[in-house]
Amino acid sequence: MVYKTLIAVIDFQGICVMSERLQADVVDGRAETARCPFHGSEPDFDFQHWLQRDLMCSAGKREFRLGRYHVAMVRNGADYSREVETFFAGVREHSRTGFLAVVNDRGRSYANAAEELKALGALMQEAGLCRSADAVVQGETISIELEVECPVTGLPTTYSFFPVAFCRGSNNVEDPLYDPSLSAPFIGINMTSDAFAFACLVRDQCIRLYGSKPDELTCMHAARKLFQHSVTTWQNMSVNTISSYNKRSACPERAVHLSDDRRSWLAPHNDPVFAETKKEMHSHEMPVIYAQNLCDNWLRTMFEAGTASVGREGQSGGILVA
Repeated sequence: MVYKTLIAVIDFQGICVMSERLQADVVDGRAETARCPFHGSEPDFDFQHWLQRDLMCSAGKREFRLGRYHVAMVRNGADYSREVETFFAGVREHSRTGFLAVVNDRGRSYANAAEELKALGALMQEAGLCRSADAVVQGETISIELEVECPVTGLPTTYSFFPVAFCRGSNNVEDPLYDPSLSAPFIGINMTSDAFAFACLVRDQCIRLYGSKPDELTCMHAARKLFQHSVTTWQNMSVNTISSYNKRSACPERAVHLSDDRRSWLAPHNDPVFAETKKEMHSHEMPVIYAQNLCDNWLRTMFEAGTASVGREGQSGGILVA
């Protein structure tokens, strides 16, 4: 398991450079030499700048720093399927939590975000992950289930991973699908499981606080303290992410924002559907709800012989706001 790593990033000329990140996140002394995420292929954008300056997701930044993001450039559905299997191998080892597929679309031009989304939908259909490209860009959710040893309970648990489309046009305020929280300087697909990523954070915190894995704890009080601390950390990271994206939006009605009580967040899209051709505001649960639900379940599993289950906590889908 890798917690200290050298992260590979690409400068403007496409040169692979290495830099150490966030030593406070190190929980063991092992390190891995990371390879260039594009394996010698130059991207048409400054990946390093995007990673350091334009990636607003606090949880995503943390996972990149810890070397737990699998990044690959893909050309088609076959490439994507192959990289998904590589990613899932890392998930099973608890060494990966997220997969960013950057699509090599050199030589292609798109009139708007809708055309970019159609291209990404076609790629997902080619990969065999959706029934049709049209359906997947009109709000159909793609959920890929994977049974893995839970980082918290140590028991076989099925986690759901969701791919979500990102495109350049989403950052164009004149585009009908303007939504900067789903924009990137490339077209790509980001696959995560919020529940699994949170479980890995809990495991990290436990190792830091107690020097052991969560499933090795024998004191319920210690577990409760760990879970409370982890929920607060995850909530704060989410608040920071949403606040950052809110400030970035040039159009208030397309900005993500927090509810007054910070128990929900609102976005002009339904998370975690793959893509949408119509923007509508949806309300979603914050970690103080879904992460707490996960912790309550883990506590019952660890100390009351409960059943290990995560469902779609964290990515259960939003509620349309009238």
